[in-house]
Amino acid sequence: MSAPDYVRDLRRLVGPRPVNWAGVCALVLNAAGEVLLQRRTDTGGWGTLGGIAELGEALEDTLRRELREEACLTPRGAELLAVVSGPGTYQKLPNGDEFYQVTAVYLVRDWEGPPAADGEEGVALHFFPLDALPEHLGPVDRQALALLRGRTGPRFP
Repeated sequence: MSAPDYVRDLRRLVGPRPVNWAGVCALVLNAAGEVLLQRRTDTGGWGTLGGIAELGEALEDTLRRELREEACLTPRGAELLAVVSGPGTYQKLPNGDEFYQVTAVYLVRDWEGPPAADGEEGVALHFFPLDALPEHLGPVDRQALALLRGRTGPRFP
C-alpha cells in the first residue's frame, strides 16, 4: 500500500480528526549553506522536503523516496539531525485534516540531480539563506530549521 493509499484509507476511517503521522524532513544544503525549500500546494507556503512514511517503510527509504518524488534528487548520504515530535508539531490543513508529526530530521549535503519541483506536492523549489527564510513555515519546518541554524563547528558551513 503506498502512502497516498494509506493516508486516504486512514482518513476514510477517522475523517479529519487528529492522527499521528511518522515521516521525514530533509534539510538539503547547497555549498553556500542555503537550504532547499518547496512552495507547497496544500498550504501555499514554503516548507522543507519530506513526507509521511508508507506503511512499514524504513525512514531512510522514506527520505530517498520523498526527495526523488518532490525534487528529483537522489541523496548520496544523510545525517540524522533530530527527531521532532509532540504538541508543537500539530497542524490543521486547509481541507480540515488535523495531525501531529513524529519526524526524523535529516541533513543532506550531497545529492545527485538538479532540483526540480514535482508540480503535485510542490510548485517551486528555491534555496534560501538561513538568515532569510520565508514566513509561515509549518511547525516541524520551523523546529527543524531552528536546529539547523543552531549548529556550529567546522562540519557546518
